[in-house]
Amino acid sequence: MKPRYTGKFISKLKKIGIRHFDEMIHDQSKEWLLENFHERAKKYKLNVTMLMRNLVWQMRERVISKQKPPLNELIRTFWYMYVKSTLSRAGALSKKSDNQYRLLVAVMVDLVKKYQLMRYSDIGFRDDNQSHREVGKNANIILFSEKLGHQQFLSEIAQKYKISIIALGGKPSVCNVEYFVDDMKSKGVNLRKRFNLYGINDFDPHGWIIKSSFIDDLKHYGIKNIKLMDMITPDMLTEDEIKIAQYRLPQEKPAQKKIMHKWLKQIRKINLKWELMEEDRHGDKFERFYCGLESESVSAKRLSEKLAVEIIPLIRKK
Repeated sequence: MKPRYTGKFISKLKKIGIRHFDEMIHDQSKEWLLENFHERAKKYKLNVTMLMRNLVWQMRERVISKQKPPLNELIRTFWYMYVKSTLSRAGALSKKSDNQYRLLVAVMVDLVKKYQLMRYSDIGFRDDNQSHREVGKNANIILFSEKLGHQQFLSEIAQKYKISIIALGGKPSVCNVEYFVDDMKSKGVNLRKRFNLYGINDFDPHGWIIKSSFIDDLKHYGIKNIKLMDMITPDMLTEDEIKIAQYRLPQEKPAQKKIMHKWLKQIRKINLKWELMEEDRHGDKFERFYCGLESESVSAKRLSEKLAVEIIPLIRKK
């Protein structure tokens, strides 16, 4: 059964090469696949991105129309079940197939955020990070960490103050945030209220990217009134502790320098004293290196003390 869409919606689908197929795409022969997905092909005879979009969209159509129950599988499982084998049959599977898996993830992110055509829940994907998030009674206070290694600390703070927590697992995940916010909505949390966020992420460009992506994802799902406090900053350490904890940021490649300078531009807006550097002297000449801090450089005790100062007054206001 072909779903009914409005003219504007059909136009959006057509623009990015998504069509309705009565045939199950992942069951088709190499010849059929090449015939239907050859337009704007690059490295392979088949347009890999276009194929992925249509595989995802066909699954959504089938679930939405109740031709198929919700998938209830991880995105990686979907990759193995429907995408990888189809690419292989079409002669378009890369030797570095993990790169194509990452492309699939990016394709889904675009369908959800950039084109706003679907949600992960439309298909019924499972969240592989479900065990690392929790919505507390004081739901609009969120403590988040870049790494799973802080999960136990997050849980202790959540238990103590009844706040929400989420460990991001070293990378941003739109699916993860969608279900996190859905949990809040199911518990009657008002998303229009101000949300106070406390981030335990590396004080470096990578940590900044993960934090920024997380906040952008929250805004996409309706949490827009956000006040953020970074918990890992030079202010949390003494000068001697900084000298021991700081490490030089990679800056040999142009891409590394570019992202480093974007990060430096952001932290300079907040506090010029946060700019950390080391110098190597070679006679009369010296070379400067910008530095960062790992999230583990600040002790749990010190983090707990700082969080108490910040969170207790917020809870008392309620």
